[in-house]
Amino acid sequence: MAKKSSLKENYQKLLEWYQYRAEENAGSLEKLLVLLAALDRKVDGPADYEKDIDDLESLKFIYETGIRKFESQVDKYQELLQAGEG
Repeated sequence: MAKKSSLKENYQKLLEWYQYRAEENAGSLEKLLVLLAALDRKVDGPADYEKDIDDLESLKFIYETGIRKFESQVDKYQELLQAGEG
C-alpha cells in the first residue's frame, strides 16, 4: 500500500510541476506577444537585430507548443489521480 501512496504522491508532484510550467510559459508568452505587437516591423536594422526578431517569432511558437504539451501532461496526471491509479 505504501508503494501506491508513494506513486500517487509522485503523480501529484508531477501535476504541480506541469501546472507551474504551463502557467510560467503562458505568462512569458503574453509578455512576448505584447513585445512583438509593439515592435515596428518596418524598421530596418542590422542583421543581428533582424535575427533577434526572427528568433522572437520562433520563440512564440515554442511557447505555444510547450504550453499545449504541459497542459496535456496536467490533464494526464489529473486523470491518473482521479482514477486512483498508483
